[in-house]
Amino acid sequence: MQTFSRKTLLLGAIFALLCLNLEAKTYATIDGKPAVTDKDFEIIKQANPNFNYAKLSDQEKDMVINELLMRQLIIKAAKQDKLDTSKEYTQALEAIKEQMLVEMWQKKQADGIQVPSMNDAQLRKIYQENEGMFINQEGKARHILVKTEEEAKDIIKELDKASKGKVEAKFIELANEKSIDPASKQQKNGGDLGVFQRSVMHPDFSKAAFDLKPGTYTKEPVQTPFGYHVIYLERKSEPKVIPYNEAKKGIEESIKMQNLQNGMMQKLQALREKAKITITK
Repeated sequence: MQTFSRKTLLLGAIFALLCLNLEAKTYATIDGKPAVTDKDFEIIKQANPNFNYAKLSDQEKDMVINELLMRQLIIKAAKQDKLDTSKEYTQALEAIKEQMLVEMWQKKQADGIQVPSMNDAQLRKIYQENEGMFINQEGKARHILVKTEEEAKDIIKELDKASKGKVEAKFIELANEKSIDPASKQQKNGGDLGVFQRSVMHPDFSKAAFDLKPGTYTKEPVQTPFGYHVIYLERKSEPKVIPYNEAKKGIEESIKMQNLQNGMMQKLQALREKAKITITK
């Protein structure tokens, strides 16, 4: 009886799956074959998890069906042109597969990395020691980026010579001429950084920029991992301190991310050490 019962359950499960497949509702056909079924809605759900076909208006439903129909028509035409066997297609498919492997490996490693928990006292200490990072403040500035401190000091000397009222114009001229920042070089935008939040910039850059009065520039070069900056501040808003209770979650996430990155780097370094690598230039 036990053996019979298991077989019955197994057959019942298979039958149920077959019924589900048979019951997939068809919304449109092409040449008599199902072209749009409710399974195709999963494509939309991947981009929009809140998508629910049943809750759409009739007009919206028509738009969705026609969009999916067009997709199927294109796929059919592409296959008729044998694009799915082309070199370009197979190379692109291989690249997608490799990227998926990279992402799956990274997720697997991240899931195995132990992230130490921190108590409230430890988090509060980090907050207190980095108060400058927990300020909401908006600024608009320009900068000139160069490789050496000497170059930055020479630029500051040239700005010092500019007459009052012409400092910004001189700054724009020097930025277009000397800055190694890619945007400045390509767009000749005078080193314009646009409007930015204090928290998004490198801490040393932010401190130097927001310590300035609008219409003034840094009198000493500002070093970051990118090089040496001369900064001109156009304007800034009043600073608003982010309370600890609001900053706490961000601190925890930042520590978690830092631990994950460090753990991942260690795993990557272990892979390099095990492999025999030769680099040719």
